[in-house]
Amino acid sequence: MKAVSWKVSWFNCGIAFIALLIAGCTEDDTPLHSVQSLPSQTHVPQLLADAEGLPALLYVQSMDSNPTLQWARWQDGEWQDHRSIASDPAMLINWADRPQMVFGSNGAAYAHWLTVDPRGDFAYGIAAVRSTDGGGTWSAPARPHQDTAIAEHGFAQWLPYRDGAQLVWLDGRDFDGHPDPSQARMELRMNNWPAQEKWEKEAVLDSSVCTCCPMTAAQTSTGTYELIYRDRTADEIRDFSRMNIDAAGGSYEASGPLHDDGWQIAACPVNGASLAANDERVLAVWYTAAGDQPQVLSAWRNHDESGFGNPRALHTNTPLGRISTASDEAGQLYAVWLQTNETGGVDWVGMRWNAAGEPFTEEPEVLVAASERRAGGFPALVGLRKGAMLGWTNPNPEPHVMTGLWK
Repeated sequence: MKAVSWKVSWFNCGIAFIALLIAGCTEDDTPLHSVQSLPSQTHVPQLLADAEGLPALLYVQSMDSNPTLQWARWQDGEWQDHRSIASDPAMLINWADRPQMVFGSNGAAYAHWLTVDPRGDFAYGIAAVRSTDGGGTWSAPARPHQDTAIAEHGFAQWLPYRDGAQLVWLDGRDFDGHPDPSQARMELRMNNWPAQEKWEKEAVLDSSVCTCCPMTAAQTSTGTYELIYRDRTADEIRDFSRMNIDAAGGSYEASGPLHDDGWQIAACPVNGASLAANDERVLAVWYTAAGDQPQVLSAWRNHDESGFGNPRALHTNTPLGRISTASDEAGQLYAVWLQTNETGGVDWVGMRWNAAGEPFTEEPEVLVAASERRAGGFPALVGLRKGAMLGWTNPNPEPHVMTGLWK
């Protein structure tokens, strides 16, 4: 699929939003600056580092009946070089189960989105594409799952390595035709996509996990990945489990719980954990409501340690979760989540730590007003050379992606 350029006429639709931002939001009001707005009907942002380590933005634009997955580069203080990955009339725009893109080595890039399965309600699959020229052009879509089940397949996580990428996803094929859906199993599956080759054989990493929480992964000092996902036991404890994955070799090993929260809930909370790492340590941040007490917790481990330390609560008011983390090139670490405020609204709030894991502030910083509506989605976060960039969806008056620098 050929790359297409950003159309100036479409960009002009966002000028009014930018003017409103300049009038109503100054650097005195928020730690964010250089706030920018994409035009109306842009959704589900992901921020990531490109092959040169510079910020890139992935999002869906849905101004017509043919949604388009696009990405852009941060250049000269603004989003430029907007390119189309794919247009798909069956593309599903889901507030929690978002498209994802990663850059690999030697010009490789990988991306995926969800496609509606018209055979059933709440049924969809994963369409994956790859690029060999740094995201300029893309392959035809190919599915990592080879089943024909009428079921959910999503919440996928890319794990790139030198000669390809693994994709891990939640797979609901056991729900198809199950006599008691409450007893059906959501599986954690993985498949390998070697460079210039087809998808290989699927592997089941965990036979029963929570049904709809985003996953997170961070690369360790040995080059393997640490994956964290929300698990599910027979008595409905839905805490987080950890798994070490050698993406290049395709091997994996369970490494125990993130923390024994003991959250018993007979439903999916749609709230995942998030990992970030620097050269010395790994930060985990997650949401739990064990004992009917909503909390955003953080814990640390050094790269040479097998488990995380005791958690610390980060929130000051009632949190709603929706967490994202990042690290910058200076080793500083960042976390963002949704939290209520004293006026009855909600904000995106965040904490920052130096490379040694010491917080810059005692309490979270209020970054920007938010919405708890599903249309407000999850935050996106990526580290810069020093500092971070935050992305989010503003649902009012119509959904549009916004970004701001946090230093």
